Amino acid sequence: MALDRKDAGNTANSVAMSLPDDFEAQIKHDMYSIALEVFKVIASKHNFAEYLKRKDAAQYLGISTGYLDQLTTKGLPTILLDGLKLYKRSSIDQWMVDHQV
Repeated sequence: MALDRKDAGNTANSVAMSLPDDFEAQIKHDMYSIALEVFKVIASKHNFAEYLKRKDAAQYLGISTGYLDQLTTKGLPTILLDGLKLYKRSSIDQWMVDHQV
């Protein structure tokens, strides 16, 4: 591609290209495939479960597990199954809204 000297300082140059007819479809397919792979990687790093273990519930709220225990004693809904504490994500969200000032 050759540029005229008078266009060398221009930042808005255009280039005409001839592309195959299926080029747009192929780009859409490739972008979809890449987006799907990225979603899978992100999803594998995050817990989307409705019921969270203690550590996951604390991480969900962005607090320490010790502070989560304090909130539990103040009424944060908890499910106790054979000694395992679980926190329902929607119950955590509702409890936080109910304690909003």
